[in-house]
Amino acid sequence: LTVDGNILASGTVTGSSDRNRKETFKSVDPQEILDKVVSMEIQRWNYIGEETPHLGPVAQDFHNAFEVGMDDKHISMVDADGVALAAIQGLNHKLEQENDELRQRVARLERLLQARWGGALQ
Repeated sequence: LTVDGNILASGTVTGSSDRNRKETFKSVDPQEILDKVVSMEIQRWNYIGEETPHLGPVAQDFHNAFEVGMDDKHISMVDADGVALAAIQGLNHKLEQENDELRQRVARLERLLQARWGGALQ
């Protein structure tokens, strides 16, 4: 099905994601995906001849960064979703690491203060 224009659906558009329909699985580095998302230009834009505003990257940048999809003129929803989910994982991991480091620093400071002033801190 090739459509030049909008497709409107009253409901959802559902693509197959069954493991049994996929092959050649390879792990990705969520931090690497996050870094690429962070550096990618995201803009507001509209299609030529339409007034409906959109938000996102251009297909050329997306394809260059992630090397997914049929070509550098289109962004598949499944690829955009996968990139977003991997970037969320990368961000979550980054925040967990930073929180762990901050907890360790606070614990060291509390031990130093406790050693210096003892029970006077409570």
